[in-house]
Amino acid sequence: MGGATVSNSLGQVSDEWGEPDSDPEPAGDDDTTDDGTDDDADGDDVDETDDERDDQDDPEETDDDERDETEDDGDDDERDETEDDGDDTHALTVLVEDEDGDSIDDATVELEGDSSGEQVVADDGEAGFDDLDDGEYTVTADADDYDATTEDAEIDGDDETVTLTLEEDDDDDTHALTVLVEDEDGDPIDDATVELEGDSSGEQVVVDDGEAEFDDLDDGEYTVTADADDYDAATEDVEIDGDDETIALTLEEDDDDTHALTVLVEDEDGDPIDDATVELEDAGFGIGFGPDDEQDVDDDGEAEFDDLDDGEYTVTADADDYDATTEDVEIDGDDETVTLTLEED
Repeated sequence: MGGATVSNSLGQVSDEWGEPDSDPEPAGDDDTTDDGTDDDADGDDVDETDDERDDQDDPEETDDDERDETEDDGDDDERDETEDDGDDTHALTVLVEDEDGDSIDDATVELEGDSSGEQVVADDGEAGFDDLDDGEYTVTADADDYDATTEDAEIDGDDETVTLTLEEDDDDDTHALTVLVEDEDGDPIDDATVELEGDSSGEQVVVDDGEAEFDDLDDGEYTVTADADDYDAATEDVEIDGDDETIALTLEEDDDDTHALTVLVEDEDGDPIDDATVELEDAGFGIGFGPDDEQDVDDDGEAEFDDLDDGEYTVTADADDYDATTEDVEIDGDDETVTLTLEED
């Protein structure tokens, strides 16, 4: 009875120990050592061992990864260097204007430095120079009727803009002299002649407003003389000194009381006789008072005697195939005209 009990018990124990584990762990995965301790309580040793095993299994993959990293770093560095090199050039904008701040659209701009060039500005007075390296540059702007202007500009890591202001050109230093010719009442004398003497010289007949103008005169002293029929000549000195000048010359009426006598010689039909001779005699003193005592008529049958004092004169006209004709005429404060008609002989 007792033996049977022991036997049954041992069999039961044998059955419990003899049944296989439904999910046995593979060999080599046991984390427990011979002494029963855990090699890697947190599992790190196992993972590291697996990674090392993978690396040993595929060494070429590891080399490829390292090579890719090196190549990527090199490409990035080269790209950065290339981009940096492209950013090393900049633009210089030049604005050209006059003293009022208005743009000068026919100006020429010249650039000198590490790069050089020349441009004619656009309608807005602007010129642009691109692709300039950092450094010092000299910019010069010039235009007709303006003095050239120069300015230094520095390109230092960024685009730059400079404004050049041009002043009007005063280099020619020439000016104008306007001469007004008038009588004692202030009225213009429109048949006067004006003569200029000095560094420059010339002569002009005034226009209807009694005005004459001399241009392009250098600074200096000038003498101006105005004259007109029936007026005494007038002279005045004037100085041109950095600016235009205007002067007025007043002419006084001629006080010599001399006048002109015009003689017309014609036939009975009123046609001029162009081969006639006219003789003038002073009624008080006879012929011989001056060079105008005898004249041949011109093609119009006309003779003129100038500078005659007031008084009585005798005029005689004669021509071939005609009888001579005589007439008395009086000069009394004004010019006179007389017509002599010759009859055929």
